Formats: sequence, structure tokens, C-alpha cells
Amino acid sequence: MAIINTLREKMGRLLVVVVGASILAFVLTDVLSSRSSILGSDKQEVGEISGESISQQEYANLVESIKQNYMAQYGVNPNEFLMQTIRNQAWEQLIAQIAYTKRFDKAGIAVSGDERIDMVQGKNISPQVMQQFADPQTGELDRQFLNQVLVNSDLDPESRIRWQMFENSLAENRRMAKYQNLILKTNYVTLAEAQQEYMEQEGEVTLDYLYIPFLAVNDDQVSEVSDADLQAYLDQHKDEYTVEESRSIDYISFPVIPSAADSAYYIEELNHLKAQLEAGDNDSTLAVINTEQGIGFGTFDPSALPDEVVNNLSNIKKGDIIGPNLQNGIYTLYKLSDIVKSEAEFVKVSHILLRTEGMSAADKAAVKTKAEGILREARNGADFAQLAILNSEDSSGPSGGDLGWYRKGGDAQGQWAEPFEKAAFSVNREGVINRLVESDFGYHIMNVTGAPSNNRYKVAIILKELTPSDETIDGAYQKAGQFVLETESYDDFVNNASANGYSVFSGNNINSNSSSIGRLESARQIVTWLYGEASVGDVKDFDLANEYVVAVYRAKVEAGTAKLTDSGVRSQIKLKVENDKKAKYITDKISAASGSLSDMAASFDAIAQVYTDTQVKLSSNSLPNVGVAPAAVGTAFALKNVGDRSKAITTDVGVVIMELKGKNTPAGITDYTTYVNQIQQRALSNAQLKMNQSVRDKAEILDKRYKYY
Repeated sequence: MAIINTLREKMGRLLVVVVGASILAFVLTDVLSSRSSILGSDKQEVGEISGESISQQEYANLVESIKQNYMAQYGVNPNEFLMQTIRNQAWEQLIAQIAYTKRFDKAGIAVSGDERIDMVQGKNISPQVMQQFADPQTGELDRQFLNQVLVNSDLDPESRIRWQMFENSLAENRRMAKYQNLILKTNYVTLAEAQQEYMEQEGEVTLDYLYIPFLAVNDDQVSEVSDADLQAYLDQHKDEYTVEESRSIDYISFPVIPSAADSAYYIEELNHLKAQLEAGDNDSTLAVINTEQGIGFGTFDPSALPDEVVNNLSNIKKGDIIGPNLQNGIYTLYKLSDIVKSEAEFVKVSHILLRTEGMSAADKAAVKTKAEGILREARNGADFAQLAILNSEDSSGPSGGDLGWYRKGGDAQGQWAEPFEKAAFSVNREGVINRLVESDFGYHIMNVTGAPSNNRYKVAIILKELTPSDETIDGAYQKAGQFVLETESYDDFVNNASANGYSVFSGNNINSNSSSIGRLESARQIVTWLYGEASVGDVKDFDLANEYVVAVYRAKVEAGTAKLTDSGVRSQIKLKVENDKKAKYITDKISAASGSLSDMAASFDAIAQVYTDTQVKLSSNSLPNVGVAPAAVGTAFALKNVGDRSKAITTDVGVVIMELKGKNTPAGITDYTTYVNQIQQRALSNAQLKMNQSVRDKAEILDKRYKYY
């Protein structure tokens, strides 16, 4: 049974790795790819991939499988945010599985039974098998353990299924590797390409160039941009302005937060409990019954005390009560019920460390002198924490040198150096130790902030979370409900929000798989509404975490070419059209000018500049002070003779004219292998990404998951 349990645990972890590492790890292939009746024949669809319908039941089963694997790995249920991630992972897995499987089959790529055995038990062990079954001491495959797992998996149905799923993933990954190699091995670099790469890296030109930024032209020097100009630009650049389908909303939030009356109720309740603690002896029972979090009563070392108690140890005595106080939405009430002795001794220290490891005697002496100076400052009343921040070379320096409470002899967190520990426990009061303490690390200036003590503390702890009352919740609900009753359209929404003084928030470009909208983190129900029953102008209220939200469906963007009315499109295109007009103005003005580049620059404001003796490589793709300008760099290298001047070249930020001052054309070489390898490496690094994107683009994906999730 030990082997079976190990298999269950190992296969659980293994499956999570396989599913989570890549959308190309086709776990559950046998179960899913056949579209068998095991998954049911539900006609409800969540989408289509490469012409194949994906049923809601099939998709839900895969989501549930990945969810179960997550729970097996981490031992907790995934929250809504993680569930959305799991849903997206399942969808990507289906895309990869269906789209790639078609290509595998078309290319005749298969994994034989002999290959399956070889990947697990032969000479060509799969990396995934090595990852799961390697001996941690040697790094070699633990064949004995692997064989035991294989034999015993037949005794446990769950383990057998997990192994089959794992083995299927190995086969699919092998098919993927074969397919990738078919593509990658087609990369070939010609001699001409290698020579061009060599020229781009080693060739160089020296230029003088005039740079006239668009800022040199005032807006009133060019004609005003009309709607016709904007639409014409958009029509000519449709490919640059393609958009996915999206929705936009405006919304009002009615937060459900504790009111002043709620706070007053809690304070009254906590003061009543405080009075009971003051009057009674049965602190533990009272605290255990009334606390909403934690154990209620316990005996603590100083290192484990709540902050509010440990920070007041020097000021409180047996029977004292701290609170009620409100911190991070939690009311706290503590009573120091008793102080008892223990065998363990604790001390609290802050320190400043000046390191001396590896130093010569002379250097150590210099460090010691500096440490003695800091010690004098500390003893004379300087702020120790500030001295630590400014001088300490220990990781505790930024926090003022505070090391917290420490148990004599050390604990699971570690043990102090012997001279340091001895010095800390040699005093009987708080304050700066009046001498330097030297350890293997260096010189320490020590400040005892909690005197050595073997006290343990019995503390009653009552914690209550400040939550809104039913009345407060109902009040927010009624406000939201009343707003919805009075609002039937977008105009109503705007007018009613203004009349009531409500703040209106916007959520733009919401796609069908969005899980959040602006600051609304768990907003799937709004997204489902937008892509389901809602029409533009509809208004609906939603019960989200800690707030009621009323949303109005403001706008819809269809997939395809963007419209000028779409968010941000008009402003983007207006800037480009204005720059085009300014580029024409600059070009026309330059064409009428003559003389040197400096003479041309003089016809513009001082913002136009001439830059001289600038060296540029073709591979740089940019000009200093101008930025990315591939057309300008290419034009510069096309200039043949010293003194040749280019025409005006428009860049993203202005216009440039270049004069050739010199040209360094490197001599040919006999071996271009280095440049061949560089080109091949770039091609390989991009091939996987491009291949995945190409397969996905051709898969003709129709995603309708928003109907159900």
C-alpha cells in the first residue's frame, strides 16, 4: 500500500505539472479527443475549434479535472480568480489539442508502442519521467522504484488512471517534438543572408543630419484636422486598427461597509467584555467563547505574543487589559492573565554590524575605530534605529537593526554567534551595551530592547471582525434597488447619478473572458450579462463582494476595424494626421530652402538641430536624438558618395535630412559561420512562438464560454 500511496501522491503532483506547464501537454487525450459518449451528448456549446463543436459538458469536465489536480497539489479549493485561470487553461488546452492533433494526423506523425516503452523504460527516457522518478542523490533514473510503481498501479484504479493519463501526455509531447522538428529543420541560412548580417553588424556610416521635430511646427501653421481626414486615414490603415469584440459600461457602487452605528455596537460589546475580564477570574472560558478568531487563550513566549502585548511588556503587569482597539477591520481585546516562569530564557536586541570578514589587520582596525565612534553616539543618546539604518551592514539595518525576541541557545530560526549571544544575556536591563562585541562577522554595537527574562505570559485574546449589520446591508441594497427602479436608459443613469451625487465609474473594452472590470475584481456576472441577455442602454444591479453595483451597458464594439467613435481611436488618429500635415509642411519648406543643413535649420525655431559626425550601424535601426527610424537608417546606407544628401525622411517624431560624411564597408571574410549561427538562433527562438500563433490563427476559434461562466 505504501507504493500505491506514493504513486497517488506522485501522480497527483505530476499531473498538475503536466497540465500547468504548457498548453501543449495533452493530458486526458484518450478521454477527450475522441468526443466519446463518456462526456455525454449535451448539445449546449461553449464554442468551436477548427470546426469541431465543444459541448458545455465536455468543457466542464476538463475544467473540473484541472481543478481536482490543483486541489490535490495544494490542498485547497481555488478561489474565483484562480477558477477563471483554470477555465482559460482548459480552453487553451482544447485549442492546442484539437488544432495540433489535426496537423499531427495530416503529417502522419505517430508514437508507436515501442516508443512509449522506450520513453519510460528504455534508453531514451522522457524528461518528464526523469523529473518524477530520478534518484535525488544521483540524478539517475530510479528504475527499481519506477518498476514498483508500474507493477502496483494495477492494484489501484485511481493510480492506474493517473498513470495512463501521464503516459498519454508523454506520447503527445513526443508528437509535438516531432512536429516542431519538422518545422524547425526547414530553417536554412543562405550565404547571401550571412553576408548581409555581417554587413549590418560591421558596416558603418558617418553622418551629419538635420532633425526637425514636429514640435517645431505650431498647430495653427497647418490646416485643421477634419472628420473626413480622420476617416480617410482610418480607411487607408485598416490593418493597424483591428479590434476584438468588446463591451463598455458605466457603473455606480453602493459599498456595504460598517456604519458608525455598527462600530458603536461593537465598541459597546467589547467594553462589556472588558468589564467582565476586569471583574472575573475565568478569563480563558470568556475569551474562548467570545473570540471570533484564534484560540482565545494561551501561554506564550515573548517571541509569540501579539504585537499589541509584546510592545507594551515593559509597561503592563498581571491583570492589565489592552484594548479594545481597531486594527485592519478587527477589534482586539487582550488581558495579561498571568506571568509564569519557564526554563527558556529570552532577550530582545537591536544591533549595528560593521563587517570585517576577509579584511587585513589594518582594515579591521579602521572598521573598529568607526564602530567605536558609532558606539559613542549611541551611548550619548542618538537614535539607535537611525544609526542602524545609516551604518549597519546587516540585513536588519533597514528596519533599525531590530532582531526581535530570541531564545537562548537558538531555535528553528537559527542561533546567534556565541560572542553575540553571550553579550545579550550578560545584562539585566535594557539599554546600549557599553562595549563593542566582536564576532566572526565583524563588530557589533548592541542595544538590548527587551531585558533577558524567562517569563511566559498567559493571555486572553478576544478578536471580533467589524462587519456591517443587516440594517447596513439592507440600506445599501435599498439604495441600489431604488436607483435601478428609477433608471431605464443610459440618459436616466447619467441624470439620476448626477441628481443623487453618486460617483460614476467606467469599465472599457471588456472582453468575453474578462474576470475583472476596473477595480471590480470578481465581475464575471456582469460580463456574462453583457455578452448574454443585455442590449446597449440596459441597466442592471449586481451583488458583488462587499458592494452592490448598478451598471449601464454603454457601448459595444464589434470585431473588425475600429471606428472613430471607439475609445481612444479618434485621439490616436488625430495625432497621426496632424503629424502627417506637419511633415508635409516641413518637407515643403525644406524643398524651397538651399544651403547647408545649418542654413535649413535656421528657417525653423531653435528646436531644429543639426548633429554632426554621428556614427550609425545598419543593425541599430535608430538615430541618436531621434529614436527608432529604420527608413532613415536604410536611406543613409543607400547614400553612395561623401557629400551626398538624402531627401527629407519622415520618422515617428519629425523629419530628418542626412549628409554622408564617411562610409566604412568591411572587407569580405572567408568564414561566415558565426553569422549563420546567429541568424539560425534568432529563427529558432521565434519559430515556436510563430508556429503556435499560426496554428491558433488557422483554428477558427469561436469562444462562447461567456454563456455559462
